Amino acid sequence: MMASTFLFCESMSPERLRWCTESITSGVRIHAENQGTIKIFLTGDALFSLVDAQNRDSWNTLSALPSLLIIADGDELRLQGLLDSVASGFPGVTIAGSDGRDPFWQSLVSTLVKEWNGTRKAAFLLCHSPYMSRIPVYMLRFLSGTHSAGLHPELYTYLDGVHNVHNGQRPSEFENIGRGVAAIAGAAEQSGRDPWFAACSRCATARGYYQMNPGTGFCEPSSCIEDITIRPLKEILSRFSGNHPILSHICGGIVAGEGIRESTVLPRLVIFITNPPYGTEWTFGGLSLALAAAMDGMPTTVIFIEQGVYALCGNHEIPQNDKVFNVQEMIAATTDVPALSYLVYAPSLEERGIAVSEQFSKIRKVWNPELSGILWGNDPDNAFSATRMIFF
Repeated sequence: MMASTFLFCESMSPERLRWCTESITSGVRIHAENQGTIKIFLTGDALFSLVDAQNRDSWNTLSALPSLLIIADGDELRLQGLLDSVASGFPGVTIAGSDGRDPFWQSLVSTLVKEWNGTRKAAFLLCHSPYMSRIPVYMLRFLSGTHSAGLHPELYTYLDGVHNVHNGQRPSEFENIGRGVAAIAGAAEQSGRDPWFAACSRCATARGYYQMNPGTGFCEPSSCIEDITIRPLKEILSRFSGNHPILSHICGGIVAGEGIRESTVLPRLVIFITNPPYGTEWTFGGLSLALAAAMDGMPTTVIFIEQGVYALCGNHEIPQNDKVFNVQEMIAATTDVPALSYLVYAPSLEERGIAVSEQFSKIRKVWNPELSGILWGNDPDNAFSATRMIFF
C-alpha cells in the first residue's frame, strides 16, 4: 500500500499550490491503484493559504480528492486568529487538536510511524536559525513527538540551521531552542534511545562555530552546545540511506509499501530548487546537498522550479571581487554524475517568459503529468521503495 505525507510550514504561493495540486491530483490516481493515501500537514505561515482567495480553487480541488486528507495545526490556527475562518469555511480540512482529535505533531508522528513500517528513528533537517524563524520551534515539537513515540530522535542542522548550536542562548520572549535541544537529547539518552544531533561542518565553519586551534592545529567547536556534534556533510547524508522519515520545513515523503524496513534499495532524494541563485544560500546549499548525496551513490533528482529556474537562465559572470560560487558552473560540471539528474519545470519558465540558456538545453523540461510520474514512480524507471522530497 502506497502512502504519501507532505509537511508545509512556510507560506505557499499560488504558483506552488497550483503545481502541487496538479501533481498530487495525478498522484491520487496512482495511490488509488495501490489502495494508498495522501496526507498534507499544514502549520505556521502555510495556514494563511487556506484563507487566501488566490488559493481557494486549489484547496477546494485537493479537499475533494478521495484518499486525501488535509490536516491543519489547531494551535497555530488559534495563534494566527484563523481558527473560526478555517473551521467554518473549509469542511474538508481536519483541524488537529480539536473535537477530541490528536494534537498536530502527535498526528504527524503517528502517521509516519505507520508509513515507514518498522522504523526506529525519525529526523529533522533544520536550515533556519532560531528566533528569526519559528521553524526551530516546529523542529522541537516534532522531535519531542518522536521521542514520545518511542523512536530515536535525529537532528541535522544545515545552512543557517547551525546557529542553533550556539551556547548561552537566553531569549527574552521566545522558546529557548538550545535548552529544548538539550532536553530532548537528555530524555532520549535516559530512555536508552541515543539521539544523533549533527551540524554541517562547512556551514558551521563559515559561521564561526568551527575554528582552527593554533595550539593543536585542528579545527574545534567554538561556542557550541554539547548536544550537537559538528560533522562533515557526508556523515549527515549517510543517515539518508536509512529507511526512516526525514522532515524539513517544506518536505514530502512517499513510501511504496509495507516492508520498507527490509528493503535493500536506497531511498531516492528529490531536491526542489525554488529560490533565485544568489540572493540567499538556498540554491547553493540545495545543490551542494544533492551533489554530495549523489556522489555517495544515492539516486538524486534536482528540479528547478518556481524562482529556481533563474539558475538556468542567461550567462552568469561573477565579478572578480565577489567570492560567491558560480551556480551555473557547478551545474555544468556535475551533469555527468551517474546518480544525479537535473530537471526544469517548464510551466515556471513559461509563467516568467524566460528560457533556459543554450548551455543547459539538454536539461529535460517537465510538465505536471511527467512531474507526477517522476515523484510517484508510476513507470519502471522511477520505481523506488521510498522517495524523500526537500525544498530549498
